[in-house]
Amino acid sequence: MKFFQFIKLARKRLVGFKKGEQNNYVEFQEFQAKEILNELRKRKIDLSKMNVLELGVGSGGYSIIFKENSNDLTINDIGRPYILNVDPSIKFKMFDVTKKFPLEDNSFDFVFCCSLIEHIPKPDMVIKEIRRVLKPKGYLYMSFPPFYSPVGGHFLKPFHLLGEKLCLKIYNWLKKDNIKSFATMYDRNYGNYGLHRTTIRKAKKMLKDNEFIISSTWTRFSPVNTAKIPFLNEIITWHVCFLGKNQK
Repeated sequence: MKFFQFIKLARKRLVGFKKGEQNNYVEFQEFQAKEILNELRKRKIDLSKMNVLELGVGSGGYSIIFKENSNDLTINDIGRPYILNVDPSIKFKMFDVTKKFPLEDNSFDFVFCCSLIEHIPKPDMVIKEIRRVLKPKGYLYMSFPPFYSPVGGHFLKPFHLLGEKLCLKIYNWLKKDNIKSFATMYDRNYGNYGLHRTTIRKAKKMLKDNEFIISSTWTRFSPVNTAKIPFLNEIITWHVCFLGKNQK
C-alpha cells in the first residue's frame, strides 16, 4: 500500500466536488480499487473470470478499474453516476437498493458493496437481494467504516462519538448547517439516505443470518488486521472488509 499517495489523494478528493468536478474523487477511488484487487487476489478471487455487480457506485472511480479487470461489469446507483460521462459504455442499472433489485436470480459471480451498507436503514433486505442475484458459491465483498471508529461518522467525524444530539449541535454551529439527524444527513444529495450505526458485530450477524459463509475479514490497507482484535476492533478499525460466500 502506497500510504503517502493514499493520503495525498484523500486530501484532494473533494477539491471541486461541490462544483460538479469529480475527477479528483474518481482518481482517489481508482487508486483504492487497484489496492482492493490486490487484496482479493491474495484471497484467490480473480474478477477476470467473473460477472461483477457494483452497488452504489457514487462517482464511479472503482468502476473504471473493475471494468478493466472483470469478465463483465454492471454498475448501480440511485442516480446517474459521473463515470458514465467518462465511459458511457459501462453497463448501468438505476435502482434503489432498499427495494427489490430489477435483476434476475443467479446473475452474478461477485457483488461489490463498498461504503454503502451503513447508509441504509434496513440493510438486511439489501443482503437478501444480493444473495438472490448471486450465483451459487458466488462472492460478496462488503466493506464500511465501523460506526464507533474515529472515522465512522463520515463528514461528522469525530463529533459522532459524542452522541447524536451533541454531535449535531457542535457540527451545525461550526459549519453553519442544519442537519437534523444521522439518519437524514445525506437527504440533500441522496434521497432518504443517512448514516446508521453499523458495526462489525452487526455485519457478521447479518451475513450469517442470510446464509453467507464469511471466508475472510480484514482491515482495508492495513498490515495489522485490527478487525480481528476482540473488543477493540469496533473502535480501532478504520475500514472493515468482509468476503462472504453464498451457500446456496
